[in-house]
Amino acid sequence: MKKQTAWKLISDLLDWDEAELSSEMSAMQLLADLKYDRYQGFQPAAKFHIALINWLKQFSLVEQRRTAYDFLKERLIFISQKEMYHLVSLMMPAVERSMRRRISDELGIQFYQTWLNHEAEKKLKILLRKTLFVGLSDGARIDVFRRFNEGSVSNEQVVPYSEISGEKWEDLVKELRKSLDKKGFHNEPEKFDTVCLVDDFTGSGSSLIRYKNGEWKGKIKKFFEANHHRIGSELSSTCRIHVHHHLASDFAKNEISERIKSFAITHDKFGFDVTYSHVLPGNIVIDSDDTASDLCQLLIDHYDAKIEDEHVEDSVCFGYKGCGLPLVLDHNTPNNSVALLWAQSGDNVGVNHTMKPLFARRKRHSSDG
Repeated sequence: MKKQTAWKLISDLLDWDEAELSSEMSAMQLLADLKYDRYQGFQPAAKFHIALINWLKQFSLVEQRRTAYDFLKERLIFISQKEMYHLVSLMMPAVERSMRRRISDELGIQFYQTWLNHEAEKKLKILLRKTLFVGLSDGARIDVFRRFNEGSVSNEQVVPYSEISGEKWEDLVKELRKSLDKKGFHNEPEKFDTVCLVDDFTGSGSSLIRYKNGEWKGKIKKFFEANHHRIGSELSSTCRIHVHHHLASDFAKNEISERIKSFAITHDKFGFDVTYSHVLPGNIVIDSDDTASDLCQLLIDHYDAKIEDEHVEDSVCFGYKGCGLPLVLDHNTPNNSVALLWAQSGDNVGVNHTMKPLFARRKRHSSDG
């Protein structure tokens, strides 16, 4: 479908006059060209304006379509591939700052003095090489991180997956020994001092760490159980787990902080550090108390409860765990975002409303967050 034809249909659905059509088409088409058309969830050759037409058609009233369009125009946050790559580029500075704080405490100097102190700079070089970077998901962009830090991070200290075999650990330690000797650090033991677990996004913190039915679950718990026995061999006795997300909600940041504090009380073999490239502010959240009452009512009235499955504990009308995010990532839409953005009704009979997605979501695993 030609763009002009598509926008004429969109104009009819929204009851625009010529002035509105001219103004809105110009602004929205620019966003489509720069961002939305590149959404990886679209089918081959599909374009944003086609998805927008189908999405708007699910609303029976013009007022509802206008409310939906205003939500898209005024509140949607779409992270493009370039923007995500920029967030990846901010990871190393965040990790290094955390390392410098660790070194300043060890040497008993001020944080700023780590840039001026020769011993601190030496320790930073050693600590950086004795850090293992581990991807927690396909979205971690660990390959992009490696390219951004070519020369300062070697291929032998980057692992794209968290399940590391014993044979792989042996290879990593051998390469660490070679690298330390090459850099002149012959007296340094070939043990990793930091394991940096990397992921792209967290909306609720649940997939990383959660306490449910009397036990800890999540990616941190799995890594701990699989590797705590390596302390003293491949890992140093003071090894720390450093968790980094390229993007997080404010809610997730606070939840992760509290949960890790509790987890560390009974799992004290590792220390823990947490950093983020960017944290989304809390004021972007859409919930039942939102001042935009028309939008909230639209979300509630056009929700199909039959999209829920065994992996969600409650309604995802406002997103998984009620996170209420207006967020789309270039490669997928988080289930923490409001369902109206991503959900699609099945062929169920008697549904409250047949939902049609604007940015269809691909399920990566049982529950995101």
